Amino acid sequence: MAEPRIIYALIAKGTKPLVGYSNFTGTFAQFCIDKLKDFGPGTSAAIKCDQYIIYYINSNNITYLIMTDKLYPKEAAIGCLESIKKEFSTLYPNNEFTEGPSFCLNNEFQTKLRMKFDYFNENKDVSDERLGNLKDEMNKMKDEVINASGLLDERGAKIKVLDEKSDSLSRDSNTFYRQSKRVRRAELMKKIKIYLAIGCAVILILYILIALICSPTFKC
Repeated sequence: MAEPRIIYALIAKGTKPLVGYSNFTGTFAQFCIDKLKDFGPGTSAAIKCDQYIIYYINSNNITYLIMTDKLYPKEAAIGCLESIKKEFSTLYPNNEFTEGPSFCLNNEFQTKLRMKFDYFNENKDVSDERLGNLKDEMNKMKDEVINASGLLDERGAKIKVLDEKSDSLSRDSNTFYRQSKRVRRAELMKKIKIYLAIGCAVILILYILIALICSPTFKC
């Protein structure tokens, strides 16, 4: 069974994503972006979606969000979220970033998200002492995990998370298929050449026999 992990990290202003990061591919990123409109100002919550949980904090119209496996420790998830919020608000204390298109801060802040992502995936057992006052922040969140089955759209969309290894396997399978076609084509050409060689040999033998019986000009 795979270790529980943080799947996705996102920072957005209103409903516009500013920066996001993940080691995985799938439908989860768009799902989280679509749910930004449901997060009210100054709110925080933990939302259960299928086998995942979305943790978010909205502060000063900035939403800090991570999505984890449902078994990922809550304390570590809140620790990661608060750490992301602290670093981002320190770097942009007055939302002083250039207005731009979606994910306009990927070049500036994505590396920091990746470092948080990797650290908290490797350090799930963050102790109470190291968390400090993060437990107080955690208690501010709703005690009940919201069942987000109603948040899934009416078409019954499901969140999908695919490890990048699946893409690699797909590429490998395509490569193997192409290689097998080349091998089969080469084998077919080899057989054709053999048949042609045998045919030419038979014709040559017949010619020699007829030439011996009659003459090279076939005048018997």
